[in-house]
Amino acid sequence: MKRFLLIFLLIFTQIAFAQKRKVDFGENKDGGRWEIINDGVMGGLSKGKAFMLDDCVSFNGTVSLRNNGGFSSYKSPFYEMDLSSYTKIIVKYRSKDYTMAMTLEMDKRWFLPYYKRNLPATDWKWVKAEILFSEFVKYSVGRKKSGTPTKKELEKILRLGFVTNEKKAGDFKIEIDYIAFK
Repeated sequence: MKRFLLIFLLIFTQIAFAQKRKVDFGENKDGGRWEIINDGVMGGLSKGKAFMLDDCVSFNGTVSLRNNGGFSSYKSPFYEMDLSSYTKIIVKYRSKDYTMAMTLEMDKRWFLPYYKRNLPATDWKWVKAEILFSEFVKYSVGRKKSGTPTKKELEKILRLGFVTNEKKAGDFKIEIDYIAFK
């Protein structure tokens, strides 16, 4: 019975997340199951960490270029999300000294294409960035490709994320209040 209840709750949580119009790191603490993925998966030495604050999530660390490194990322769990009925994402965030990017992934395999959009540093002032899906650019294994997300791809987004987006060594910090879909 406990196992059935646990499975039911997991399925319900996945469906609820997929139907949400907002990921709220502050009020709802939605980032609890998000994870850090650093370049150590490929031998790099970058470090990142995330922790929940009262009104947002803080993602910070240090990017190292040693050992072919160069990135740190903060990513949602894999959930199938249909974002095709929306035209844009609104991200309320603040950052300093480092350009970050938001990512949209359609596959669990890291080497397949994904989409990315820069989030410029804000000098530690809160901003609401409105990003049209047509502003996301296709990437594959860190290399820019041509194309923006299609309606069909937006029906099958599996993961949202944030990643350091400058191939330079140094500290980074971003705080994210929420992600809304409109």
